Amino acid sequence: MFCKCFCGSNSTIFELPVIEKPCGNCTKQFCLDNVENGICDGIADETCPSNDFKTACFARDSFKDEIIVRVFLIAVVGLIVFALIIPFYTKWKKDQKLRRQYTQVIDQDMPSQ
Repeated sequence: MFCKCFCGSNSTIFELPVIEKPCGNCTKQFCLDNVENGICDGIADETCPSNDFKTACFARDSFKDEIIVRVFLIAVVGLIVFALIIPFYTKWKKDQKLRRQYTQVIDQDMPSQ
């Protein structure tokens, strides 16, 4: 879990400690405690009023995002395979149709009536 600290157009991302509810620690005080040498300018000094300060807690590489990416990749690979196979399938289908057509063969050796 990560905590993103916003102050105006400035932002910094901090990793949250592994505890039961890590997003509860994503506060302005947490951001102030973790700022080192002005990493996120405007947070540690008075130039960022409290109403302009925001925090956001998020998880990187969530299970939902992973599933969406995998489904997308499977769909793309499936479409590529389909595009590669369809010309061969069409040709095979055409050949099968020609083989099934009935054509009468006249036997030249048989006397005609």
